[in-house]
Amino acid sequence: MFFAKILKTWVPGLNKVVIPTSLLGGLIGLIISLVFAPIIIGENTFIDVEYMGYIVYHALAIGFISLALKRSDSKIKKKIWSTGMLITSTYAMQAAIGIILVLTLFSDKFVGSGMLVALGFGQGPGLALSIGNMWNDMLLGNGATLGVSYAFLGFVFGGTIGVLIINVMSRKKGFAKPKNYNEVAVGKETIEIDTVKEISLLDGLTTQAIIIAIIYGLVYLTLVLANLALANLGNIGETIFGLLKGFNFIIGIMYALLYKQLLKAIEKKGKNIKFMTNNYMLSNITSIAFNIMIAGAVLTITLDFLSSYGIQLITTAILAGVATMLYLRFMTKRVYPEYQDQYFIGLFGMLTGVASTGLALLKGVDPELETPVAEEMVLGSGTAISMALPLFAILFIPSLTYGTANEGLWTIVALVGCLLYTLIFAIILLIRGKRGVNI
Repeated sequence: MFFAKILKTWVPGLNKVVIPTSLLGGLIGLIISLVFAPIIIGENTFIDVEYMGYIVYHALAIGFISLALKRSDSKIKKKIWSTGMLITSTYAMQAAIGIILVLTLFSDKFVGSGMLVALGFGQGPGLALSIGNMWNDMLLGNGATLGVSYAFLGFVFGGTIGVLIINVMSRKKGFAKPKNYNEVAVGKETIEIDTVKEISLLDGLTTQAIIIAIIYGLVYLTLVLANLALANLGNIGETIFGLLKGFNFIIGIMYALLYKQLLKAIEKKGKNIKFMTNNYMLSNITSIAFNIMIAGAVLTITLDFLSSYGIQLITTAILAGVATMLYLRFMTKRVYPEYQDQYFIGLFGMLTGVASTGLALLKGVDPELETPVAEEMVLGSGTAISMALPLFAILFIPSLTYGTANEGLWTIVALVGCLLYTLIFAIILLIRGKRGVNI
């Protein structure tokens, strides 16, 4: 990542494409590994893919726990729910496209190989790897790598096509085209001092690291107890435990939120415990964890995987990317009475990459982030998670019915569920837009 940052700073052209430094760093490592490993050690890669998968798995959980621990005073607004519905309907549309392509062009593959595009584009490499790992057996051991690869292509598609869109907008509508595109933080933080007598960043870092370690320890304990409790249920128990293990970061978020509620209860009694959550340190821990997650996820890609899934991967990513662009352009014009271009370019970047991708692109049409779009994108993505829970259940239908006599029927049920999800949310948003409720 260090060399990637240098390259982005010094190499002409790289700073004109929206690509995270961690992604570029992972790509550099991947190229070095794939090119030189066969020559030096006679293997396809220097990387122990299974071990790297564990690193990404834990980095994802640590990143979400530290993110959940941050104090926030944000209040939900109507537009945030509209943005959340638009984000969720896009997830469902991407998943539907993936399923249709598997049914029509890649019928020899498990349908999850198409659905992972929604997780890779919509949620990024961490969740795509985690859920892909649950489907590894059905995807011939390539589930985690496939999820990561969709996320990688999503970053590339959003970062390049997004810049081209901004260039077109700058000519047609007079936007000042930026000279380069820098990664943008989701929020700005200031350094917090725990005591007046001594400024010690290490003390704050140690406190947050210990709290995160305790919460993650509770996650591990929960999984151990769940495994013991489900051991007697046979295949059903294994399936449920697999889901719990794959969603370990959600368990971590729940413990983090409980911890915050405990702190609030103690503060109401007059105790000064603000030092127990240091937003500045938590932001840095989150950044480190997610950067490791993204770079490590890219390093799990192998040549064997590309030979098996390369054509499907590229075809699905391109069609899902184009559909995402057209759908968001159509909807943002009708859902938002103001800042339609800003919403479109920001959401397009976020729904092919991650939040920072969307914000970096948004600066191309809103250089000082003066519009409310940036805040609503970030908060709207939070509401989208709760709205998408039933969608996640739909996405798991094919894996839970894999190998059964009615597997094909349940695949159609999953497809219809995704299409209805998109259609219902789109209709609600269009009606709200006509009535002016989205303002």
